[in-house]
Amino acid sequence: MDRQALVVGASGGIGRGIAERLAGDGWRILAHGRRRDALEKTLEAVEAAGGSAKSYTAELADADQVAGLAGWAVSAGRLDAVIYAAGGGRSIDTGPECVGEWNRTLATILHAPMQLTALTLPAVRSTRGAYLYICGMYAKIGMARMAGHCAGRHGLEGFAKALFEEVREDGVRVSLIHPGFVNTPLTASDRVDPDRMIQISDIAEMAALAVSLPDNACVVEMTVRPQRSPYRT
Repeated sequence: MDRQALVVGASGGIGRGIAERLAGDGWRILAHGRRRDALEKTLEAVEAAGGSAKSYTAELADADQVAGLAGWAVSAGRLDAVIYAAGGGRSIDTGPECVGEWNRTLATILHAPMQLTALTLPAVRSTRGAYLYICGMYAKIGMARMAGHCAGRHGLEGFAKALFEEVREDGVRVSLIHPGFVNTPLTASDRVDPDRMIQISDIAEMAALAVSLPDNACVVEMTVRPQRSPYRT
């Protein structure tokens, strides 16, 4: 049976890695991103892995564009998995000037995945499919100047856990992955050794497992840390 997955944030990093990994197992990929040129590279990677893909560009901070993305995914045929790998937000001090940045951050990493889930749920229910949210360690900790990001990730974790209780009897799986220090351009720094970081392929393997289990088992939550400290001594 052909399976199809919507990968949100597939234009690079973890999202592209997951799309490529699933394509190797024969999944058709619905790839979302904000930049057309980066999405084209994802389509090439999916095809090189032996799969096929379609793409859609949308700004996740815009609720109307999120609705358009959901409608496109649902109209593309069966929907066996929705994988939310998009990020957003930046460091900013708490104060009057941070409100706009907080709103953009929460729209991207909390409101958009909630809205997308609500709009795609009938389709995913019909296939007894899966939702996977790449959340992260900010769902577990607090960090100075990252209040909006931490709030959004804590919220996404709570949403996913509540959703699981709501849809588990329908055979819909809901999973969270919390990676720390993944070797992507966003985490590049002279302070850390990329060879000691988690690799994108590691997260892609875990994602493939989460969305491919039979519907009598669900990986609810996975926390992944580097085996060895990536900090340079």
